Amino acid sequence: MLSNPNRKNGGSNKYLYPLALFMLLFLSACSAESNTAAPEKETTSNAEQKKIETEESTEDSLAWWKEEPEYYEVEDDLRELTKIEQMLMRKPGPFSAENFDAEQAKEKLDELPKNAPKEELQNAILSLIHEDYHEETEIFLKFDPSVNVNVATPDETIDEPTIANTHFAILLDASGSMAAQSQGGTRMDDAKSAIQNFIKDLPENSTVSLRVYGHEGSNADKDQQLSCGSTEVIYTGGTDMDAISSALDKINPTGWTPIGKALSETKNDIPKEASTMIVYVVSDGIETCDGNPVEEAEKLANEGIQPIINIIGFQVDNEAQKLLKEVAQAGNGEFSFVNSKRELEAYWDKEYDRMMKAWTEWRDEGMEQADEISDKLMDLADETGVSIMDKSDIEFEHAEDLVNYLRENDYENTDKLWNYFYDRSKDIWSYGYDTKVKNWQDAYHNGIDAWQHFYDEGNAKWTEYYKK
Repeated sequence: MLSNPNRKNGGSNKYLYPLALFMLLFLSACSAESNTAAPEKETTSNAEQKKIETEESTEDSLAWWKEEPEYYEVEDDLRELTKIEQMLMRKPGPFSAENFDAEQAKEKLDELPKNAPKEELQNAILSLIHEDYHEETEIFLKFDPSVNVNVATPDETIDEPTIANTHFAILLDASGSMAAQSQGGTRMDDAKSAIQNFIKDLPENSTVSLRVYGHEGSNADKDQQLSCGSTEVIYTGGTDMDAISSALDKINPTGWTPIGKALSETKNDIPKEASTMIVYVVSDGIETCDGNPVEEAEKLANEGIQPIINIIGFQVDNEAQKLLKEVAQAGNGEFSFVNSKRELEAYWDKEYDRMMKAWTEWRDEGMEQADEISDKLMDLADETGVSIMDKSDIEFEHAEDLVNYLRENDYENTDKLWNYFYDRSKDIWSYGYDTKVKNWQDAYHNGIDAWQHFYDEGNAKWTEYYKK
């Protein structure tokens, strides 16, 4: 109905144009409002995206392949570690040694981005399969190749027997029979030589008297009384070999054999300060002057100092041998304890044998210990080095498996990754080998030196006592 008037007035647009313009402006305003709201909504989306990216970046920075490795602590008093030793103190990975599980290790590697840098790939593999070298490294750090043998040195203290204030009275037979020939000259020559050798080895504080008997007259019947009454001290004093030799040189065999008289006079030869007296009767036969040497020996033995009478006989017959033994027995002539040269020599022989045995045992025990200690050190050096070398081979084998896996799965930065682990394995292997060899050689040479010390010292001491 409204349109009809319009048609009647010729279709005038007087009222249509303002309405159209109003509608156009209204639509434009709505469009403007719509365009203004859209950018505001887009800004909120960008902020959230940045937040997500930041969170992802934070999580990525804490990835296990980026974590700092842990190391075993080293004792403060050990020497400064080398670069490779510091490296070997790293704690082992979860897939080291017999714990290696290729499939699980590879699953862990799948967590790395395909474009991870080479250093991160190295760290990732190492953190998984690093072997445990710390015990072997500490052994090498503490290794002492010294061969310290603990064998007590033999006690060379000898309770040296002393013959304090001992007087040695030597009675020399100068009867004519002493001129008889023997292997070294005459019986007298042999007797003089034996006397000098005996006195030469006496203790320094000893005193000596030389008494001869039967040295006057001759062994003819007409001179029997003279000769049987002859006995004389030709020397008394210390062990002055020149004076003793000079006195003996003046004695020549000539008369009869008054052993009993010589023994009866011997008590006059005992110095007042003497506490012990040892009498040596040097004779080649029996009493020929009607004396009683057995009785005189008994009398002398009953003196306060109780002398010991020893007999040295030269080529005596059975009858003379029997008589002289009786004289010795009557005068306590058995050599006992340290109251005689013979017993003293026997004592020293026993002590020297003991010392020779002790030094031999010391030498042998020291040499044995040197070998044992050296062998243990060499074995330790060898076993430790071999363990490091073996572990380096195992570690490289596992690393090589994982490196190949990364290559097969198109990780971008695997170039020279194999070379890194190969060089690492070679360095560790060389450290184990070189250190093993050095320590082994040091222990070996120190063992030889210790062994040689005991060998040389033991033999030197043995020879020293053997000569004594």
